[in-house]
Amino acid sequence: MRKIVLLLAFVACSSGWAQSKIEGFIYDKTNDEPLPFCSIRIYGSQEDYTITNEDGKFGVDIGFGKDSLEVRHIGFLPKKEAFSYFENNDKLYLDTDVSSLDEVVLTAGEDKEYPYRLLFSAVEKYREKNKETNSKAFLKLTSSARNIPIEQLEGFYSSKQSLSGGILDLQVKSGRFGQNKKFAFYSLDNTKVLSDFRLFGTSGQILPQYPGNMSYDAIVRRYNVRIDECSTCNDQEVSLSFFPKKPNGRFFYGKMLLDFQQLLVKKIELGVKDPSTNTLTSINENVELTPREIMLDIAFDPMDFEKIQYLNLDFRMDFKMENVSELIKSRTFMYFYDYDSTFETPYFTKEVTFNNDYDKIIALQASNEFWESNYQFPKSFKDERSLDFMKKHGFLINYNNDIPLEDLVYAKPSVLSWRKNYRLQWEHLELYRNDEGNEKIMTTSKTGRRDVTRGKAYDSPLEAHTKSTRVAPSKEMNVSYMVDSYRDGDGATKSVSRTLMDISGPQFAEDGTRHKLAHINMVFDIYEVYRRLAATRITPEMTFDEIKAVYDEIFQGAAIEVKNMERETGRGLDHQEMLKWNSRIKSRLGVDNFTLNH
Repeated sequence: MRKIVLLLAFVACSSGWAQSKIEGFIYDKTNDEPLPFCSIRIYGSQEDYTITNEDGKFGVDIGFGKDSLEVRHIGFLPKKEAFSYFENNDKLYLDTDVSSLDEVVLTAGEDKEYPYRLLFSAVEKYREKNKETNSKAFLKLTSSARNIPIEQLEGFYSSKQSLSGGILDLQVKSGRFGQNKKFAFYSLDNTKVLSDFRLFGTSGQILPQYPGNMSYDAIVRRYNVRIDECSTCNDQEVSLSFFPKKPNGRFFYGKMLLDFQQLLVKKIELGVKDPSTNTLTSINENVELTPREIMLDIAFDPMDFEKIQYLNLDFRMDFKMENVSELIKSRTFMYFYDYDSTFETPYFTKEVTFNNDYDKIIALQASNEFWESNYQFPKSFKDERSLDFMKKHGFLINYNNDIPLEDLVYAKPSVLSWRKNYRLQWEHLELYRNDEGNEKIMTTSKTGRRDVTRGKAYDSPLEAHTKSTRVAPSKEMNVSYMVDSYRDGDGATKSVSRTLMDISGPQFAEDGTRHKLAHINMVFDIYEVYRRLAATRITPEMTFDEIKAVYDEIFQGAAIEVKNMERETGRGLDHQEMLKWNSRIKSRLGVDNFTLNH
């Protein structure tokens, strides 16, 4: 096994103070193998938490008075160690927590119904656990074919969950993803698959069912349930396994790690081969996906088993499109943390419709500062390999806060962000020309928006002049500001915004003339000029509601400016007036809409 040496890195935070970051590995002492997904509590003036990645690796900021950490993993004795330990050691070893299980528990006095009663007693208890927990969540999704990366996605979410219902709500905060250009595969919308699964509910769902979704009679009728010998269980734990009596793809097999005295569920592992379902389909209607195997692990937090720690979903599926046929492996890992805390929800000054999470991620902020201060664990070896592959053979969205327009043919978003270095071309705007039947499934909400006072004098950075000429009204372009707020590594509140244009509407079904294209870009530019004006009005003392109110107000000013431009230019038909407006925009943004260069 290749030896990986612990790195001690010193990074300077934005305030200029130096703080240390330490990386290490957690290993099983018995077999010298890394332990993935260990829970780590960081002690100091303020407690913090993290988790090891799939390589058993963790990264911890040890500044601000933090002195030690405690590691927990199911089946192992917890261990506390000072950070100074890692000055000379890159691995921390855990001892297994092994006790011989009472033979009475294993046999239950030859009572064949005991495993069924024990399992259902836990299920029944958990169906009453309806308390909702808010938290942050980090998602990592990777897909490959023949061991070649074809997709990589990371995202931060605000989450709401309960022990009975599982994930009740997920709202994406920020994300980024990469795609293989030669294999433009987008996974199943796995956040919706995970949110649909009920841990201990009885309603229908996308994934197959398991005993946690059934009545006692249904469990007895459909499953064999037994108590297994468990080499890693302690005196209070049992491992309950369950297998469908008639495997038909409709029911998961699996096992549940259970504290049989307290009826405390610690982990659930589920699997099914050739699942029978008609609802797992691709978001691309030209692709046929046939699930071959599904594995789902649900782990509860060893620091507090009343909370969900992570869900790990593995898919193996047959992919067919035209003459292409592949076996796809897709893995989605969602980790919940910072319980009782959520991110601010990104705000849109005008309602924007998205096709899916990929589409929305393209519109959201992805500043490096946000990611550096929120990233939960080091990238695994596979993740680094996949990212390097995408840099060479694919494209990356929101890495380095960048969205290459030349890659739109692969990403095919419904919303674009304004960028100085790129002028929109007709090929960008025609992506949805033949997709009028596409279903829209995600829409932003205006809940909580402040009313904007009408008739107020707005700043007019382009100094427009009104004309008496009027043009017949037509459908206006849908432009909006995305506004977001987050805390940096020092805890300071930062705000960020983007100017967005919905390119999926019928307003772009024009004759493809150069003047019309210039007109579209100039509308986009005017909103960007005003967005920059709004950004200058924001102060560190403002609340997010106050920040949103500023952008709402300035957005209304931009809309008035656009109408002025359209009146003066006859909606792009008056060439001389278009040149004047182009000159004004060029002086503000440094762009020329009559060159329209990429």
